[in-house]
Amino acid sequence: MKKRRKAKKAQEEVVVEEVQEEASEKDLIEERVTTQIKKKRAKEDNKPSRILEYLKTEHKWENYVFLTVSVIVLMLGVLILTGVLVVKNDFPVIGQNATAYGWVLVVVATLGTLYALFPFYKPCFPEFKKISWLKGMKLVGDIVRVFLFIIIFTLLFLLYDSFISQILGYIFN
Repeated sequence: MKKRRKAKKAQEEVVVEEVQEEASEKDLIEERVTTQIKKKRAKEDNKPSRILEYLKTEHKWENYVFLTVSVIVLMLGVLILTGVLVVKNDFPVIGQNATAYGWVLVVVATLGTLYALFPFYKPCFPEFKKISWLKGMKLVGDIVRVFLFIIIFTLLFLLYDSFISQILGYIFN
């Protein structure tokens, strides 16, 4: 009887040890999985945007600054040419030749804008070689169709505008 109890107790201890080992193995597996999930989330959080990475490597920030300055100078030149921005005649160097200075600003700003935008469009040029363009008469035919379409719709909208103007004229007069 004592032997049976001892054997039973030994079996119970073995079973308890096995259960404890299984539990510790499950805990280890859970810990490994949770650490892997945490590492993966940390990588995703730290992973930079591919678009931003491309813009930082391919297009330097100087291009953005240069483009912004070019657009501002272009607007300044246009404002001078249209007369919205008036330069006094007694202003040094520019005063007597404001129109010429405005044209110089427009030309320089346009060239600067093209120079700043060139790196964005540079990858497109090899793709243009792969395009199959229309041949002679087919191209002319398509161009004529497009212009006819534009002319017809322009006339249609002018007709609508004149009818609506006459109707509103009768209503409000």
